[in-house]
Amino acid sequence: MSDNENVALAPAYHTQTIDEVAKTLDTNVETGLSTQQATANQSTCGFNELSADGGPAWVKVIISQSLDIMNWIFVALAIASYCLADYITGSLLMFIAILNFYLGFSQEYAAEQTLAALRNLSSPSAEVIRDGVEQTIPSREIVPGDILLVKEGDSVAADARLIYVSNLEADEALLTGESLPVAKQLVVLEQPDEPLGDRINMLYSSTLISKGRGQAIVTSTGMKTEIGKVASKLSDSGDSDRTRLQKSLDKMYILLLVGSVIAVIIVLASVKFKADYDTGMYAMTAALAFLPAGLTTVMTVTLVLGGKEMTRQKAVVRKLKCLETLGSVTNIFSDKTGTLTMAKMVVVRFWTPLEGYFYVTPNGLAPTGDVYRTHDRITDKMSDDPDAEFVDKNNLTPEIAHLVQCAALCNMSSIYPRENDGVTIEDDKKPAVEEDTADGADSDDWIASGAPTEVALQVFAHKFGMGKPDLTANGWELLAEFQFDSTIKRMSTICLDKNTGLVYVFTKGAAERVITLCNNLPSEKARDQVLENVSTLASKGLRVMGMSYRKLDLPADVKPEELQQRSRDEIERDLTFLGLTGIYDPPRKESRQAVSEAHRAGISVHMLTGDHEITATAIAKEINILKKNMTDADLKRLVMTGTAFDAMTDEEIDNLVDLPLVVARCSPETKVKMIQASSRRNNISAMTGDGVNDSPSLRIADVGIAMGKNGSDVAKQASDIILTDDNFATIIRAIAEGRRIYQNMQRFLLYYWILLFGLAILVLVCLALRDPEGRSAAPMSTLQMIYIYVIMTPPAGTLSTQPASKTVMKEPPRPPTESIFNREITMDTIVYSLGITASCLIALLVPLYTLGNGVGGVNCDSNYVAGACDSFFRGRTSLLVTFTFSALVIMVHCRSYRNCEWNLAGIRETLRSKTFTYTFIFDLVTLCIFMYIPQVAIVGFRMLAITWEWGLCVGLIIFMIIYGEVYKYVKRTMMKPVDSGYLDDDEYELQNNDD
Repeated sequence: MSDNENVALAPAYHTQTIDEVAKTLDTNVETGLSTQQATANQSTCGFNELSADGGPAWVKVIISQSLDIMNWIFVALAIASYCLADYITGSLLMFIAILNFYLGFSQEYAAEQTLAALRNLSSPSAEVIRDGVEQTIPSREIVPGDILLVKEGDSVAADARLIYVSNLEADEALLTGESLPVAKQLVVLEQPDEPLGDRINMLYSSTLISKGRGQAIVTSTGMKTEIGKVASKLSDSGDSDRTRLQKSLDKMYILLLVGSVIAVIIVLASVKFKADYDTGMYAMTAALAFLPAGLTTVMTVTLVLGGKEMTRQKAVVRKLKCLETLGSVTNIFSDKTGTLTMAKMVVVRFWTPLEGYFYVTPNGLAPTGDVYRTHDRITDKMSDDPDAEFVDKNNLTPEIAHLVQCAALCNMSSIYPRENDGVTIEDDKKPAVEEDTADGADSDDWIASGAPTEVALQVFAHKFGMGKPDLTANGWELLAEFQFDSTIKRMSTICLDKNTGLVYVFTKGAAERVITLCNNLPSEKARDQVLENVSTLASKGLRVMGMSYRKLDLPADVKPEELQQRSRDEIERDLTFLGLTGIYDPPRKESRQAVSEAHRAGISVHMLTGDHEITATAIAKEINILKKNMTDADLKRLVMTGTAFDAMTDEEIDNLVDLPLVVARCSPETKVKMIQASSRRNNISAMTGDGVNDSPSLRIADVGIAMGKNGSDVAKQASDIILTDDNFATIIRAIAEGRRIYQNMQRFLLYYWILLFGLAILVLVCLALRDPEGRSAAPMSTLQMIYIYVIMTPPAGTLSTQPASKTVMKEPPRPPTESIFNREITMDTIVYSLGITASCLIALLVPLYTLGNGVGGVNCDSNYVAGACDSFFRGRTSLLVTFTFSALVIMVHCRSYRNCEWNLAGIRETLRSKTFTYTFIFDLVTLCIFMYIPQVAIVGFRMLAITWEWGLCVGLIIFMIIYGEVYKYVKRTMMKPVDSGYLDDDEYELQNNDD
């Protein structure tokens, strides 16, 4: 039976009840499929992927390579050689064309496969329930019958029938064209042919969850989904992924082709277009001198390998063009939680209006710890408070009991003991939040699922024996949820106490938003008192949450569907304020160092967070974003709330001396406004984000960076890079890697241009070299030029994989509009090219005029005459030897623009290079074979063996070493140091602590 028939006969799941769907797909709505069932279903249904989403088509790569004009130029030159009856040169040129095609094909195909693998690393994953346990698996492993969990920001992994919804809305514009999100409901529809947009009890693959959360039974996967039926999918296109440098090189290729044609015309014009075999060979040599064979392929492979290396550094590159941009980043706008901090949160303080402050012993995820009442004091250490009173957790006041209930029930997270068999849950979206601290080794015995803030509150409730499972077992039931909304910064749940038949709403969120809804804080003075305590907790670097509740005047048998239809404003009013919780999220150990490295590299780091302003300031000082001893005036200038920043006009923001380094209570709209303000200052900005609402700022940033663990699928799809560890230090490593890649591209391009420019000058200057009949004599034969192409490539490859220079993160960001041929590289190209041209001219002319009196024979290439052509042929050999080994010298010089590379340390590094050693041996052996076998030397390469000229060649090679080092010494003396803005660690700390 075909796939189309299967699709046609598929049940209309939207017309079935939940129990009927579960029975049809042989699944359990509570525990999901078993591992064995999932494996069996996958063998039957295949992977959850579209057939169009395969690997790169080799036919397309062949067509791409067939359009490479460089290959056709070699073919044309080969045909020209055949026409001139030079079958050896023609065959070799044809071989070069075929070899270049093969190497280009194999490298591009491998690069495409690597890019496909990198994209797979960033492909969406999905949360499912299998074997009764929530777990995260790659979307392609989803099978019919799986219980799929979705939340705001997710891309739906497969078609599915909903079995639970909480304020759930889906953006189905991809399928239906409807711009407004569709509110989902648990209903049974009657019409089997109900339009897709009206199937409000279904979810469809590749649509986006714009609000709420839900659970659903997967009904169709892969090509059997609705999106599969039209063979369409939201995917990345590589067509626009060419970098600015690649585009520049494409244009430069055209210019070089034009230069090649002009060189041919000049050669032919020198003999008034009366060409013969020798002139034709000269013209061919001049053409080859301008053509960098395979350069664009090498560039592409270098970028792809760079992307692969960054993946090893835990930064998955989705778009190659960002590798160049990374080297120009001037500002990083980073989230705090999970990026600069560990996202391993724990409640260490709480405060109630009647009883004051309390301290809770932290123990990671382990739900154990003592509680102490510290009254009106909040010290850094418990040992500093001798008046602290131990709290009996079995005898709590109603106020504390309600606060703990709010922490447990207004909460969608869960914690549970780790299984003894060592099975763990890998979760890329909501990672297991585990704490490994000295405070409690048993923290590793627990696993958490949910947002880090909610996990901390759930652990807090468990410490009182009032976790959500305990309360549920004692008669509490969740009826409805109003999910956290980033614009109002709060969430609520409606719960039923079956023991009393009373219905309660529990609300938690940003304290300043919660207190405005509370009727037990009627006066401004009462609210100010709460805010003073918020500031006290925040000054200790704690994330502060306000807790509240209300008894609802509703019957015990109220339907969840009815509650979900009510507005938030109707529910979240007339609340009773319970107190504050202080959650500590320790900064990552590497964050401070990473921020300092960014500062030394000339990069400004900004922290955008939803935390309270004082909390954000404390953390920013701890990790070096703000100086510890800043004046109040500077803090006021550099620390701002999102509300204050949003209220400013663009003109007011542009008039600020500096953009704020810390923005607290930041909304997604604030991030967009910040990126736009940075762009107007001509900064190059990197922005981190994880939520669906962060996608606009990720898209407009020069480099959008999504979180791999906690990031939504929408954020990942909008990003250029995905951090697999959500770590700020990885951003700095990525920038360093981006700078290294760009440096290496500059290095090997500089090497190419020096040699090609030197060859071009040499070939054109030697037009003045005439035979007795006044015709130009080519300084190199065409075969010699082909040989040079071969020996040039390995050193270029070595330069493309060099480690970063010692100053790579001590230099200011590279201006994005700067040409790869900046002033120094242009100067290097000219100086080194002139040096190698001079050396090669001396190598040619000394034998030519020592052994003879110039070119003694006529048309030596086509008509070798012993004696008459000897000095000319030996001069060619000397030139080839000098150029071949000078190319290796240039490669070593190009490892650094200014540092000495021919001292003892540099020579040791050079000798450790296998590429250098093998290339040197290959060059020496092949040169000896080609020059000392007479038939090969005379008929093939048009040269003769040399004797005393070896000494001349060695002297000229030594000259190139000295010439390059003297030039570098002059640059070090006369030019501004590249790391002139660098402060060493001691100076930086001094500046940072001395305002």
